[in-house]
Amino acid sequence: MNPRNMKNKDEIKKEIIKKSREVISKMGFRKTSTEEIAKSLNKTKSALYHYFENREEILKAVIHYEGEQVKKSIIEAIENETDPRKKLQAFFINRTKNVYKLWNFYKSIIEEYFLRYSFIWMSLDTYKMDEQKILENILQEGIDQKVFSIPDISLTSRSFIKLMRGFDFFIFQGEKYKEIQSDLAEVLRVFIKGISKK
Repeated sequence: MNPRNMKNKDEIKKEIIKKSREVISKMGFRKTSTEEIAKSLNKTKSALYHYFENREEILKAVIHYEGEQVKKSIIEAIENETDPRKKLQAFFINRTKNVYKLWNFYKSIIEEYFLRYSFIWMSLDTYKMDEQKILENILQEGIDQKVFSIPDISLTSRSFIKLMRGFDFFIFQGEKYKEIQSDLAEVLRVFIKGISKK
């Protein structure tokens, strides 16, 4: 076989992750087996084990993939803004919309999400660090432009992230993005006013 026609390992892993994502969204994690994933890819179960040790490792890869997609979307949203206040709004709104899209995609496993909450959050460690770094960069930019007055950027960014996770909870309880949009806008207004230079 011509080496150029062979997919490299990363491409195959990405294909497995994307297919696993679809299977998990339909069946839930508990009912999804490596056999089901392999079947959806027209591969054998042993072929999957060449790329992932077990089902948990596949789930971690799917969660990591989702986190990377959200991060990419947030970065694209804030790149178009020059005002740190607008960047903060774009960050928060884009993140919330992405969480809502994920909820819609995975609503069949939301109950499992709550049962596996700590596992999922541990799997998102890289994304959580990236999310905080993006937020800290926006806040620092606001300080540099003399728009924000923040004594402790790390504390402020952690607080803001906890605030956003509060909105995640409502989404996971089934509220639609439209239903929380005005609350979101008000929280952003108050937060930005609170850190803006007087």
